[in-house]
Amino acid sequence: MKRLLLLSAFLALSLSMYSQSYLGWVTKQVNFRHGPGTDYDIISMLTPRTQIFIVSLDSENDFYNIIDIATDREGWIHKSFVKLGQMVEKNESGIFIPSSKTSTYNTEIEIFNNTMLTLSLKLNNEIYSFSPNQKKSITLTPGSYSYRASAPGVIPNIGTELMESNMSYTWQFYIVTERR
Repeated sequence: MKRLLLLSAFLALSLSMYSQSYLGWVTKQVNFRHGPGTDYDIISMLTPRTQIFIVSLDSENDFYNIIDIATDREGWIHKSFVKLGQMVEKNESGIFIPSSKTSTYNTEIEIFNNTMLTLSLKLNNEIYSFSPNQKKSITLTPGSYSYRASAPGVIPNIGTELMESNMSYTWQFYIVTERR
């Protein structure tokens, strides 16, 4: 029984590790592709020391799904050309602020990109793009959403958010800088 419990804990830890995102960098010049294999078109070449955001350690055909942080472009590179860095913590506090009840069943979110950069917001598998200083509203089916907010030169903010029915939310994208 004790072995089974230990094995279950190990499997749970292993599975959660692979769904976690990481920072990293490219070790050699590599083709940055639209998909997980050499049969996919090349987006660009990434040079050594290019900083990347590794979406997950789950690989497909030995390719990692990554974001080139400098350009905010998402694609795939072979995992043999990746040096793993620090884990990116998921935002546990959420980013969307409830603002009011609505008369409609769906969730409404008003988003303001309060930067001079183009914002990419990925909610589950849907990607929304916001121009600098753009404000717009999106409507979602209520439920749980994994999100990733990113912009060129910015480390993505990731987390999960529960969107309730008959609710309106707001969110303002801004950039936090730190001196190290």
